[in-house]
Amino acid sequence: MKKEKYNKSSLNIEGYIGILGATGSVGKKAVKTLMEYTDYKLLLGSRDKNKLDKMFDVSESIKEYVQVDINNKVQLEEFCSRCNIVLNCSGPSEIILDKVALACIEQGIHYVDVSGGEKLYDSLKNKEEIIKSKKLLFIIACGVYPGLTEIYPMYIIKKYFDFVNSLKFYFTTQGKLSFSSAYDYICGILNKVGKGMKYINRGCITSVDNNKIQEYNLPEPAGSRYCYPIINGEFERMCKNNNIDKAYFYNTFYNREDIENAMSIIKDSKRLGKDVLAKTMTGKFVGDSNHRDFTMIYMTCEGIKDNSEIDIEGKILYQGAGNDISGILGANVIEIIMDIIQNECGVYYVADIIPADIFIDKMNNKGIMSCETIKEFEEGEIL
Repeated sequence: MKKEKYNKSSLNIEGYIGILGATGSVGKKAVKTLMEYTDYKLLLGSRDKNKLDKMFDVSESIKEYVQVDINNKVQLEEFCSRCNIVLNCSGPSEIILDKVALACIEQGIHYVDVSGGEKLYDSLKNKEEIIKSKKLLFIIACGVYPGLTEIYPMYIIKKYFDFVNSLKFYFTTQGKLSFSSAYDYICGILNKVGKGMKYINRGCITSVDNNKIQEYNLPEPAGSRYCYPIINGEFERMCKNNNIDKAYFYNTFYNREDIENAMSIIKDSKRLGKDVLAKTMTGKFVGDSNHRDFTMIYMTCEGIKDNSEIDIEGKILYQGAGNDISGILGANVIEIIMDIIQNECGVYYVADIIPADIFIDKMNNKGIMSCETIKEFEEGEIL
């Protein structure tokens, strides 16, 4: 089947789509996705221009690639000034923080970030008056987690429910850790991003009754996993916005050793430092090394539709690592915002501005498959 491409000229958009961190696993996948599914003209940036030379050829889509050190303010602003939108795929996000975003504000450029959480969101919200005065659109958390982990529940809720009583959400991924992923993972634990052993009950963060790690059988290819309940700010926000009465978010682990390694990070970081610890984790395999890479979301949702009780199972599966899917999702956002960029401005989490149904449709067209099953319902009919 021939892929439908978006035609840049029909959207009255001038300038390049700039992709920073284009040689990383996230950025590389974003570049390839935009080349395959759009006609946008790309400007690629990376600290290592030699890697760009080896990975990509200048083509109809890739007009140019340049060396950009994000810590070099002159190089960064020069890169941003040549773009209409910058997709930031560089990391670690804990180190990058708002450096790229601030350069985009200075140069009057729209901004999309596959990473970013509460820290970046709060920083940009403090500058939202300037962003709006320049009629700029800034969207963060456009990867798999956070990002898809909030969009997919919204999609299920809006499609099937009038009211949701309870939601259980499981996130599973396996593959080799990149340095950026390892560094952000370490910082997340050290900075206590997310509230462990908690769930949402009637809008409040509540401790789980049993303070033990539970083992669950998830659909294939995940199988048996150890599930650690945690609530982060983005997921809590999604639940409040959708009036979800009770919700659990589980990070899942292949074995107890993975959880114990996570718990030892605080001690090791004090002894080794975050940089050294992240380097020792880089390239290590998370999950079952005998199984191919995959990323999976599984959720169950109970609630009411047309005065009848229903129970939905939803599943997203991508046969690849989390970094790859984040690159695809970042490219997804670039495609979608081209239709709204002339009419919207301000700072948003991706789940607060991108229509969930459109996002999931585009995702399905790129080999990230989702499916839902109505497990049971009583009176009434699901339309």
